[in-house]
Amino acid sequence: MPFVFFYSKNQVNAIPNGPKQILNLLTDSLSKALSHYCPWAGSLKDNATIECDDHGAEFLEVQINSPMDKVANHPNSNVNDLTFPQGVPWANGVDRALTVAQLSHFECGGIALSVCMSHKIGDGSSVHCFLRDWASLTRSSNTIRPSPYFVEDSILASPTGAGPLVCPVRRLNAETSAHCVQRRFIFSRTKLSALKSLIGMQNVTSNEAMSALVYKCAAFSATMLNSGSFKRSQLVQFFDLRQMISPQLPPNSIGNILTVFSSPIYHNEEELKLPKLVTDIRKSKHNLSTRNNVEENELAIEMLDAYRTGKSIFHKRECDVYLSTSLRKFPLIQDLDFGFGKPIRASLAKGPFNKAILLMRTYDGGIEASVNLNEDEMCVFEHDKQLLEFATPISQDF
Repeated sequence: MPFVFFYSKNQVNAIPNGPKQILNLLTDSLSKALSHYCPWAGSLKDNATIECDDHGAEFLEVQINSPMDKVANHPNSNVNDLTFPQGVPWANGVDRALTVAQLSHFECGGIALSVCMSHKIGDGSSVHCFLRDWASLTRSSNTIRPSPYFVEDSILASPTGAGPLVCPVRRLNAETSAHCVQRRFIFSRTKLSALKSLIGMQNVTSNEAMSALVYKCAAFSATMLNSGSFKRSQLVQFFDLRQMISPQLPPNSIGNILTVFSSPIYHNEEELKLPKLVTDIRKSKHNLSTRNNVEENELAIEMLDAYRTGKSIFHKRECDVYLSTSLRKFPLIQDLDFGFGKPIRASLAKGPFNKAILLMRTYDGGIEASVNLNEDEMCVFEHDKQLLEFATPISQDF
């Protein structure tokens, strides 16, 4: 999980001794934070077990010979990824530390702080807890001691009959990565309100509206490239179970406490009207409250099937699967004040995942959508008229 946070020159200059002092502050507080989050300072064994051996984290410092805005707002995600250690984002974690941070200095005086943390230990909520506590320890060493609650397998236990969960390391598909591109789009609060009005339903949430629109436009792009013949597809969304499990887990619970909920498989364009998509999203999400999400965890079932068969996750669905996840509920920008102010921008590294949608909050209350598609589909998608009615592509025009 590779996050990056950008801070302006004025914020850096607010710290006595500037960049050099910031480096000392961050490395000292990172060490303190990891003493409470021991697994992220450990080692990965057998591709399945975390050994809490105090292996430690990596912290790199680099100089980028470019103004910050030219990197943070470049339309090519590979340029944005200069703020991450090469080969680390979305990697398995076998060859590197389970926590890798990089402090990047720009020629304009601004900085970027990137952090790559192993998903095997925890999910987005878990990473948010860690980053929040790291920032707090940086602001003041006298802060309240972090007390993360490690769920381990007390909720989602290792499946019986599966044998030891030890499997070979699977490298990310280089061919898929090479032909997959990411584009980022900003939806302002005004445009979000207009989109909800267009949908014309009561109490449409931003996540519902955004997921429906981006999925619809992506599915139409695939159809146009398929000689106009509709390609069966489905929207699959991730869901945090912390507040749904009984007894309710504390918000500082660390682990992969997730499931997914899925729309129907759509067979024609008429089914992809925005009101119907939002209705289907609501129905599938409501179904989570009617079942035991520990015993019937759809994500765990899919992952175990992929593990047993050696095939990709969701392969049984026999359709195009679009994965959508939202980090909007986590105030990453608001919480990431390391003593020199809140970041002016937050983002993730480009992932080698096709048909993936990630939603994050912007500093002014809008939403940034990072969309991954193959090159041909993206060429159609990024020119979709309905999409551009509500979305502004991120470009160098800062």
